[in-house]
Amino acid sequence: MDQEGSATIALAGMAGAIVMLGVVATSVGAHVIFERHVAHAVDAAALAAADVSVGVIPGEPCSVARDVLERNGVALDSCEYWRESWVIGGRAGAGLLDVHATARAGVVDGGGK
Repeated sequence: MDQEGSATIALAGMAGAIVMLGVVATSVGAHVIFERHVAHAVDAAALAAADVSVGVIPGEPCSVARDVLERNGVALDSCEYWRESWVIGGRAGAGLLDVHATARAGVVDGGGK
């Protein structure tokens, strides 16, 4: 039985497996980075809504939160005032990359006024 070339086939199979592992690792990494991006945008929006509610910046809290999210490519999912703080929800992506994040921000000491 002639086994000439069998090492080439085995190496090609291993190379393919390594490439697939790299693709999966890159995809997972990209998803984690995307989740962090959405979470940071929602955090910033919640802080902005809290700033509006104590008069630090002008506007209406939910409108300002929406503006902050839209500048970051995230859609406003929810905007509620709850227990002296603003709870903001945002969503971005589609399908398997659909990411939702929620953040809460408020001012404990009345905004330093």
